[in-house]
Amino acid sequence: MHSKFGFLSYEISHIIRQRFNKQAENIGLTHAQWRALVHLSNNENCRQIDLADILEIKPITLARQIDFLEDAGLVRRNKDSEDRRAYRLELMPKAHTVMQALWDIADAVEAQVLNSLSLNEQEQLSTLLERIKISINANALPEGSALDE
Repeated sequence: MHSKFGFLSYEISHIIRQRFNKQAENIGLTHAQWRALVHLSNNENCRQIDLADILEIKPITLARQIDFLEDAGLVRRNKDSEDRRAYRLELMPKAHTVMQALWDIADAVEAQVLNSLSLNEQEQLSTLLERIKISINANALPEGSALDE
């Protein structure tokens, strides 16, 4: 019998992103943009390239997202004083209000997705998923390994 974990986790994640994006349409942001804001809020004043690494996306992909977020008045790029080719990212005050609205959407979507589980089962699931994530990060393969390709 084949493992279903990877397939199911991808499908569930896809459904969550779709539902989030649908509910966030009136705010004008996507799940990917919200994710960038959340990680930036946890890493204030980080370099744009470092945020791309944190998000595990290509720098050009993040650059497009930051362009949009900057145009929306949510983020500001500041020249890095140590590297004139680099930018440091700053959350603007408006971002905090928008992020709260997006957290509310995320909480509602999560409640919809997990409504078939008891509160105890939801807590167990979160604990197990966090353990898996920690284990994956601790046992990450070095870049350039066969599985990276």
